[in-house]
Order: sequence, then C-alpha cells, then structure tokens
Amino acid sequence: MIFSLDKIKNIKLAADSINKGKIIIYSTDTLYGFGVDATNDECVKKLNDIKGRMQPYSIIVSSFDMLKKYAKTDNKTIQKLEEILPGPFTAILNKNNSNLSKYVSNNLSTIGIRIPDFKPILKVVDLIDKPIITTSVNIHNQKSLNSIKEIQRQFPDFDIFSNHIQKKSKGSTIIDFSKSEYKILRQGDGEAKI
Repeated sequence: MIFSLDKIKNIKLAADSINKGKIIIYSTDTLYGFGVDATNDECVKKLNDIKGRMQPYSIIVSSFDMLKKYAKTDNKTIQKLEEILPGPFTAILNKNNSNLSKYVSNNLSTIGIRIPDFKPILKVVDLIDKPIITTSVNIHNQKSLNSIKEIQRQFPDFDIFSNHIQKKSKGSTIIDFSKSEYKILRQGDGEAKI
C-alpha cells in the first residue's frame, strides 16, 4: 500500500512498522529508499536477501546528537557537516562502537550517515529513537527505482511511505570525512566545497 507522509498517522505507522521488524520503502530528498531498523541483525539480513548483496549500508539519523552516538567526530568535521546537513549528502565517518547490526558496515571501521532534508523521515527516526538503513530501492547492480509505479511492479509486497513528489536524482553526494583530507567519493545531488 501507499501511505502519504504528509499525515502524522502515517509517520507513526512507518515507525511502528520498523519497530515490528518490517522493511519499508520511503521518500527522501534524493531517491526512494529501503528502510529497516539498523540495530536489528535479522532485519538487515532480510534486506541483504532482497537486494542480493552483502555490502555496507548507510544509515539515517535524525540529529547531530544521534550522529555522535554512531560516529567519531571532531569540531572541524562537525562544522563542515553543519554546513551541508540536513541535505543530499552521505558522510563517511569513523564508526563508534555502537549497537548497530554487524551487517550494516560489514566489519569496516567507517559508516555512511545521512541526515536528509526531508522532515517526515527524520520524524520517523525520532519516533523509533534509533537509525534506519538507507539504501536505494533496487536489486544489486540494477538501476535504482524512483517512481512509485516501477517500485510497486518490482516490490509489490512492501508498504511505500511517500510524499508523492519524487524528482530526478543522482542520489546523495558521498563525502569521506574519515581522514584528515576530506574527499568527494561520488558526486550526486549535493554541491559542496571541500
């Protein structure tokens, strides 16, 4: 089913679904994403099966306070992050020891973190008080789906939480903040000076 993220009751429904271990599909400021509790091993394994991959995932957090629970940061990095977030960026940061599923980063010392410029999904994360996975809606090595019709055709069993306004998108711009020299790894929708 499709639920409008313009309604508070549907934001609560999305949060309840994630808390119950379900995988949802949701709008962001870039592409549609699969969302699942990033602290739940079983849920992340289910997502691996659906996508046909075992690569690291990024997470969505709702605030800089939540970001600091999952990533090591310094003042310089926080200042730069505050310039670009919320926004269409994924920040690669050194991982804190946290309660994330072991399948999120696949033994890497870094983690990709987003704070999208899209309030409804940030409210969902606030309600569950833990990060969710963010990964494009597709099967590994296939194009990302960014229309509700395509998504329903390929993934008919998933609830879609949407604002119904999806634009053409290259995805988020990925910036590596894990070393002293910051580096753009992928140019997406976000423009930033590093």
